[in-house]
Amino acid sequence: MHANLHINAISRSGGRTAPGASAYRSGTVVKDRSAVACAAYRSGETLKDDRYEKTHDFTRKENVLHAEIIAPDGAPAWLTDREKLWNAVEAGEKRKDAQLAKEIILTLPRNLDTDEQKQVVRDFVRENLTSRGLVADFAIHSPEASDGDRNPHAHIMFTLRPVEGDGFGKKLTGRVNGLDDRKVLGDMRNSYETILNQVSVQKNSEIHFDLRNLKEKGIDREPQPKIGPKVTHLEKRGYQTEWGKEVRQVNARNQAKQAQLAHNSYSQATYLAGKAIDAVRDDIAHKYYEVMYGPEAAYGDNPEKEQDFYGYER
Repeated sequence: MHANLHINAISRSGGRTAPGASAYRSGTVVKDRSAVACAAYRSGETLKDDRYEKTHDFTRKENVLHAEIIAPDGAPAWLTDREKLWNAVEAGEKRKDAQLAKEIILTLPRNLDTDEQKQVVRDFVRENLTSRGLVADFAIHSPEASDGDRNPHAHIMFTLRPVEGDGFGKKLTGRVNGLDDRKVLGDMRNSYETILNQVSVQKNSEIHFDLRNLKEKGIDREPQPKIGPKVTHLEKRGYQTEWGKEVRQVNARNQAKQAQLAHNSYSQATYLAGKAIDAVRDDIAHKYYEVMYGPEAAYGDNPEKEQDFYGYER
């Protein structure tokens, strides 16, 4: 069963802001790149943007199954208000290129119903984010996948600063023991894998999840680029898109690589089979000459030193 985890940064320098990114994960097309606009988009809500003095309405957004904010135990109640939360994050970061939040995307198994998917995300958030004092805003989306089925996934946007008093403390970013440390991503992936396998055990399912990447699994295959529902829809209608072209090129390269590996395996197997047949023929020849003419005929003057049919030592 397929499942995966990705993590991205949300920063002003990239044209994406915190409330805006939160909204995007629950909603529709973002025409305005402000923080609150993205936040409204992801949650499928109407949010007022204090920084840009606008109101963004994405209540018509489809495929948003659920949106929820989880704060650490003892956090002030206002942190679970999406508009107040992300406007406060924006107000607290002064630099024009400030990193405002991070986003984790969890691919959710199709064999789980919506309530089970919610619980999986909540368990992951509590184990990896609120346990660090961070506030997490997640939304579950279920757009159409390229195979015609659903593509359930969760967007989890979380603060970089832990809750401290009635506000936020020092950022937990950094490449050494911080949120930018590669080990943190590895720990989160292992955590998600464990949570999913525990759910499988509870459901008496034989499905086992392995979130290691292709390289870690020893699979020599190029990862296929992800395409969204819009590209999928266009491709199904016969339109050629750049994303679709890239996916087809990757698939072609992977198929060529697999064909080459299969050819190499066949050639190696044929070579080994030929050697085995030659060895059997050699043994038969030795036995024949030994029986008909004695050991000297088969092995020369020294029967203790085994030779091949042509007189070379083996």
